[in-house]
Amino acid sequence: MMKKLLLGSTALVVGGLMAAPAMAADPIKIGVGGYYTFYAIAGGIQSTYATDGSWAQYKGLQFQQEGEIHFIGQTKLDNGTSVGVHVELEGWNQNAGAAAGAWIDEAFLFAFGDWGRVEFGSRDPATYRMYYGTPSALIGFGAVQHNTNFAWANQSVISNNKAWFHATTTTNAGQFQDAQGINYFTPRFQGLQIGVGYRPKINVNPQGGALSGMAVGPGAATQGVCGYTNATSSANCPTNDYSYQDVFDIGANYLNKFGDVTVALYGAFLYANFVPGNQPFSAAANQSTGANAASWKQWVVGAQFGFKGFTLGGALGWDNNGLGANYYTGQDNATRFYTAGLMYETGPWQMSFSWVGSYNNNGNGSYGCNTVTVNTSTCTTPAATGVPGVNSTAFGNGNNPSNLAFGQESVNKWELGVNYALGPGVKLTGGGLLYTASGPTAAVSGNSWGLLLGMDLRF
Repeated sequence: MMKKLLLGSTALVVGGLMAAPAMAADPIKIGVGGYYTFYAIAGGIQSTYATDGSWAQYKGLQFQQEGEIHFIGQTKLDNGTSVGVHVELEGWNQNAGAAAGAWIDEAFLFAFGDWGRVEFGSRDPATYRMYYGTPSALIGFGAVQHNTNFAWANQSVISNNKAWFHATTTTNAGQFQDAQGINYFTPRFQGLQIGVGYRPKINVNPQGGALSGMAVGPGAATQGVCGYTNATSSANCPTNDYSYQDVFDIGANYLNKFGDVTVALYGAFLYANFVPGNQPFSAAANQSTGANAASWKQWVVGAQFGFKGFTLGGALGWDNNGLGANYYTGQDNATRFYTAGLMYETGPWQMSFSWVGSYNNNGNGSYGCNTVTVNTSTCTTPAATGVPGVNSTAFGNGNNPSNLAFGQESVNKWELGVNYALGPGVKLTGGGLLYTASGPTAAVSGNSWGLLLGMDLRF
């Protein structure tokens, strides 16, 4: 699950080697670790109003929780290489639709030595975890990767606004967590480390309903198939199922200290092929709107600078969301995102303030809000019937834009965070959030704010 927010200077996670290394003659011994985070959130989420008079209204107080139990063990071989296993058990009851295949989150083997580190199995991509950018003291939120279970925003915005994802995730390869693959990290030399990753296939759809009307891949929620984004296995791996395959990511970070000033730099790139199926045009493209799937590309660069308790950081990136330019408008559907923040640490205290801005060019257009489904609080709408002055044959008879509208979709997030260490592994945490989401239709627009108070336990 999306849950790992790195605090302060976001150092490379080197595998959670919590069990003490064994001698060569000793078998692997499993240690237990993990985390649990709980919040009470109070605030307001703007309602979504549909053209038929229905609307979504949200309660102003909510309790949210999420956690995992980690089982980790390793042994050291005679040649100096350490080998181990890492398995993460979800510590909470998830949505019934996903629970059958998502009790285990990550599960992977690892080995490391003077030659570097390799990981094999269900593990976050290498460049996802090498990130240095905006720091945060609000555990479970931040600019690195929100815990999706802690979202506090209009559900229609989360589901439909194509800029939403990168308002909560400013590191590379955030959409492809936990899919089966392999990562390699070089030893750090003169402050520089390089990481590379490869996944044969990923089952994930572009964000915000961007490929509505197309059958792209088996889908991120399809369990037991090649590329599912949690620990699983499959007997075979079809290629002609309109999915993203051969996912490569490569990146580097650089760490150094000059007197009292610490410096951390980060850069990463990802590429994935899109492989069509037996009827490639009808399933890989929406002939009514001109939306189409393409090779997935994204890149991110970031930096942090520290001085006497202060950490200043930021990042910027670009993501084409696995989409090509619209056939009829000629506009791309890429998201450009930016973030910056400042954190101060003193004794047991951490305090931070940050901003993230995410902007999607929306070449495919935005659907309107015809009615709101009460149980899911999301907008539904009939298919668009046309766009005036573009291509009336392709967009349908009548050349009427119907529920399709154009213009940038955006999400801005402001965050204030504070945490206080009560003792080893026990923190009080809290802060405030403000989201502003906008676009050409009600389905992608809506603001929210919240005040948070909670606890974070690490064990």
